[in-house]
Amino acid sequence: MTESKDLFKIDRQNRLPLYDLIEQNFRELILNGKLKTGDPIPSEWELADLYSVSRLTVRHALDNLSRQGWLNRRHGVGTFIANPNVAQIAPSKLSFTEQMRAIGRQPSSRLISIKVIKAVAEVASNLNLQPGDPVIEIMRVRLADGEPILLETAYLSEQRFPGLEKKVELCAASLYECLTTQYQTIVTTMDQTLEPVLLTESEAKQLETKAGIPAILSKVVSHNRHGEAIEYAWSVTRGDKSKFYFSFRRGENGTSS
Repeated sequence: MTESKDLFKIDRQNRLPLYDLIEQNFRELILNGKLKTGDPIPSEWELADLYSVSRLTVRHALDNLSRQGWLNRRHGVGTFIANPNVAQIAPSKLSFTEQMRAIGRQPSSRLISIKVIKAVAEVASNLNLQPGDPVIEIMRVRLADGEPILLETAYLSEQRFPGLEKKVELCAASLYECLTTQYQTIVTTMDQTLEPVLLTESEAKQLETKAGIPAILSKVVSHNRHGEAIEYAWSVTRGDKSKFYFSFRRGENGTSS
């Protein structure tokens, strides 16, 4: 019970409705890997006692989490952490590998190509380079439990990361881990924009689905702790196999973090 009290807790200083706080607590526990697929959760009565709320409040939260695909409620058996058929993508996690591992899914990549090219204006601008400067272009399909989720194209300065294009296997597995181990470069922050799009024929082929289905176009500029641009990447994520999860907190001084 002591362990349960450490897991199932809410911040009552937060002015959100209690059922909202309970939902946030569950999502964080799942995304952080503290609750894993198939794990049973305490009964409504037990949760009401742990959270010090009414059973009705707990039921409201669990109903919402079930509709959202976080929980699997089995009548007469209990409620369990679901194995969602979509990838929960949390932008607070910097890499796709981290995101998938956090929710208990097995990340992998399929390398399409890796080569040195001349930077076009958009790439050069985001990496603080000059148009025509050499950059490494890495095209990959990212998978969760063997299922294609997103198609990604990343660009990095060839001068900053010489020979990176020759480290094919390392880059295909986890680019950020490769940068850390091979170049002592750690990505600490990223700027990301999201835009709804429809998959093109070529994108759909790589993602093993139909052209024209909804997708999310993401553009990211990653930085190291000094604020230097490390990577510029864009990706298209299948709308039928993923959803983005955002969690923001307002600090005591009124600022969000």
